[in-house]
Amino acid sequence: MSELLASPALGLPEPISYPAEPYKTRLTLEGVAQPVVGVGVSQFGAALGGGVALSFGDMLGNQSLATVVQINSGIAGSTSVKDIGAQVGYFNRTRRWNWGVVGGQVPYLSSGFQSGVGVLPSGDVVQTDQLYVFRQTERSASGVVSYPFDRARRVDLQSGVSNISFDQVVTTTTYSRLTGVVYQSSTETTPLAETLTLGTGSVAYVFDTSVFGATSPVQGQRYRVEAAPTFGTINFTGLLADYRRYFMPAAFYTLGVRVMHYGRYGSGSQDTRIYPLYVGSPWLVRGYDAGSIDTTECVASGTSSCALIDRLLGSRMLVGNVELRFPLLRPFGVSSNMYGPLPVEVALFADGGAAWNRGDGPSILGGSRSGVSSVGVAFRVNLLGFAVGEFDFARPLQRPGQGWVFGFNLMPGW
Repeated sequence: MSELLASPALGLPEPISYPAEPYKTRLTLEGVAQPVVGVGVSQFGAALGGGVALSFGDMLGNQSLATVVQINSGIAGSTSVKDIGAQVGYFNRTRRWNWGVVGGQVPYLSSGFQSGVGVLPSGDVVQTDQLYVFRQTERSASGVVSYPFDRARRVDLQSGVSNISFDQVVTTTTYSRLTGVVYQSSTETTPLAETLTLGTGSVAYVFDTSVFGATSPVQGQRYRVEAAPTFGTINFTGLLADYRRYFMPAAFYTLGVRVMHYGRYGSGSQDTRIYPLYVGSPWLVRGYDAGSIDTTECVASGTSSCALIDRLLGSRMLVGNVELRFPLLRPFGVSSNMYGPLPVEVALFADGGAAWNRGDGPSILGGSRSGVSSVGVAFRVNLLGFAVGEFDFARPLQRPGQGWVFGFNLMPGW
């Protein structure tokens, strides 16, 4: 025994010198988002669309590359470059100063439809259908720089340029209601407004000590203060103050609080060529999503506008949210694990917010613009790490006669 203790290397393999080479950065495919393909047919023709997203990275995670592309066949089966959405982003974390570049094109589409009936001299009854598509195409490129002071604090800088065009695509089809013969079928594209050329920049201070659970943060705090000037055809500055705090008063229970203000300030803050802010988005105040509002809820008052939607629009907004979050199964003793076999989180929430324009203000700050609020319950499910799905049942308190509103979105908790 003493001899074995005196020979610690006895029985070990002979030492081998392995060749060493400098580390070489090489990007390889890390992930592929599920490809999507869709086909549709209508009286205006067939349409085909699809998209896919790819992510690349190196072994040490110092560099990452993300690409997204979505191709649509466009109006009446035609294909236009403006109907293609694509985004490329590269980020480098090799040194303390992190940097990256982002560029791409994003089309925003909205549409309308009208139809009319007439009689030809021959006595044939014809119907004319017109599909209006309003297209806003944004092309942009920017560079970003981030400097972390420590694990919780960092400063972000961004500078770039964007080009935004506006056009209208009208597809007209005239056909006989008696025989089905098509007399006319045409598509016309016309510009709607002057193309915008904008320079952008931003500086932000970020603090983040939050700890993320399966579907949302469960403790800690984070906030972001940002100023983002835009100049060129339109001049304004976007100001953001976003504060979030997560308390855990008891095991498995989290009380989350968020207060956020974002506003556009300056001469071009209310230019009609840029989309207004909408406080009824599902990630702000739930229960007021534009798709859930029926025309019967709109009060005409001699105009074509909708009073309910108008109060949700503006160039500035203030939002407050409170949530009580807990795993679905654990508090009731069904599972001894944190979330059980399926990571489902329950959130009892209360949302409130207001939107306003320059020269006015929210009623909570002495202005005349009244806000909106809602209460409800949400269920968040971690979809195998691919995404977080939220099912929410909201009761909007400023929609008289409207009961519970159901919503579903792919987004983690704030």
